[in-house]
Amino acid sequence: MSNLGVWQAGLLLLLCLSVVGLRLELISFKIFGGIFGLSLVVSIALAVIVLFKFVAGSQANLQYSALSFVVAIAVIGGVGYLVKQIGAAPRIHDISTDLVNVPQFTKAHVRRKASDNSLVFSEQVAGLQQVAYPELKTLSTPIPANEAIKKSIDVADQLGWQVHFVDEQGGLIEATHTSALFGFIDDIVIRVQEVDVEGKSTTQIDLRSASRVGESDLGANAKRIKEFSALLMK
Repeated sequence: MSNLGVWQAGLLLLLCLSVVGLRLELISFKIFGGIFGLSLVVSIALAVIVLFKFVAGSQANLQYSALSFVVAIAVIGGVGYLVKQIGAAPRIHDISTDLVNVPQFTKAHVRRKASDNSLVFSEQVAGLQQVAYPELKTLSTPIPANEAIKKSIDVADQLGWQVHFVDEQGGLIEATHTSALFGFIDDIVIRVQEVDVEGKSTTQIDLRSASRVGESDLGANAKRIKEFSALLMK
């Protein structure tokens, strides 16, 4: 293996170890972010060097750098996709279907760390969300609130959420979702209320999904709410 190949293998190993460390809570998200960012910068630099050598090198260089070339293409493609995702998503990590009377967490703070993102829903966040996800609205259903709560719990289970708290009288459900690879945890609150609309009893359901770490969620929380809404309204 060439020196470039050794560097590439070392960076991949470092990234894998940092992911393991993050999931086991041996390192903080800030440290992980630093390792991840540095690895990406070095990987891109190595990828450019490998591509240059592959194009301009001798037959011997072509033979030993074939694998490095494939890795380089994968790195550049992966980084390009990540940059595209970051650019397409607003820099927010807290999403709600009700931007005026935002559902409030009652138990999530017990499970969160002091270093995690704040659960204060600001007007700035509301404004950014309105522009990015205008389709997210309060759900309305004719079924009674107690049935809506049970159905909401069923849907949460289908989506792989971990339900931690249910207050049937208060119409609140709190859950978490843990990402498969990095183990990022997002807190979710579901609020179920019976209201009178023009003399008819209607149940309104609001959701809020908030990431514990990161400035941007890359659209994950909005996608989660849309998935829940689609299943609930079937």
